Formats: sequence, structure tokens, C-alpha cells
Amino acid sequence: MVEKVLLRSWRRLLPSLLVLLLAGGCSRVPRIIVLEDPLTAAEHVELGVAYERKGELDLALREYERALRKDGKFYRARVNLGNVFLAKKEYGKAREEYLLALELRPGDAEATNNLSWAAIDSGAGIEEALTRMESVVSGPGGRQPIYLDTLGVLRMRVNHPDEAEEAFALAESLCRQAGAVPREGVKNEAPCPEEVLREIEVHRGELRRRSP
Repeated sequence: MVEKVLLRSWRRLLPSLLVLLLAGGCSRVPRIIVLEDPLTAAEHVELGVAYERKGELDLALREYERALRKDGKFYRARVNLGNVFLAKKEYGKAREEYLLALELRPGDAEATNNLSWAAIDSGAGIEEALTRMESVVSGPGGRQPIYLDTLGVLRMRVNHPDEAEEAFALAESLCRQAGAVPREGVKNEAPCPEEVLREIEVHRGELRRRSP
């Protein structure tokens, strides 16, 4: 009976003894074992954005995937992952991520806009993207220059030049009305950045070349 008690006591002490032995034997070469990812999903996304801004797309992709392993319903990680695939010209993967984002937020303007560009750049799924984008622009908050510009490009791709010009003209008008400089006392970004206006002008020029 005493032997059994001693045996159980020895087994309880064994893990602690192993830790002490390992610590003593490895005192000159410290080892750090990470048992758990210390970052939150949001922190992985922040790190991914930092990598993306530096053009390190593979590292950004890794962080967005880690964020999604932490939280598979993290909308921002899903859209950002799609953006990386779009930048890498992996259009099928980009489309898949945007569709998953739209399952999380049906009808979301940003995900729909980016899905549209995956269709525009790849040439696949234009009609579906046009239907989704028409819905976004006709909905609350959809009359934004950037979304109207995308709508114009989609209409141009399906050979609806008059409707495309209508979207481009409205996009440019709204952009110029908003101005490129924030109003006094407003700390947000410019309501219509110069690059958006330039994109609209480029697309209108393309439409004129296609349909003089």
C-alpha cells in the first residue's frame, strides 16, 4: 500500500522534475516555446495591413489567414484577404473571399465593389457583378463616386455605353461637388480623393474610344 502511494507521489512530481532538468540543462541556450498564438484576430489584421502597405503581400496574406483561423466570421480579414488575392491576380481566390464576405454582410458595398473588380480584371462573372452593383448603387448610401465609377465600367464591359456614360457623369459630378479638400474642421479623409477623380476620367476616356 505504501509503495502505491509513493508511486503516485513520484508520478505527480515527475513533470516538475523534468522542467527543472530541462531548465538546468539548457541554461546556456534559452528556448522559447509558444504554446498559443498571443495575437487577437484584430491584431493579425492590423499586422497584415502594415505588411500590405509595404507591398509584402505574402506576409499580409499569412496574417489575414491567421486572423480567420482565430475568427472565421471576421469580415475585415475576409475582405482584406480577397484584396491580396486580387493584387496577386489570383482572381478565382479573390472572388471566393469576397463571396464569403458577402455571406457575412449581404449586399455590403465594399465587398460588392471589390468583387466587381475581380470580375472586371478577369473577365469572368461580369453580368453577376453588374446585377450586384446595380443593387448597391440603388440602395442607401450607394451613390458614391467610387461605386458609380465601378458601375460605369461594368456597364461598359457589357456594351451598354449610354448607361455607362450616365454612371460616369454622375460619379464625376458628385466627386467634383464633394471637392478634393476636406471642409474646415473635418478631420476625415477628403470626400473624393484626386485619384478617384482621375480614375473616373480615365474610364470615361476609355468609353469614348470604345463608343465614339
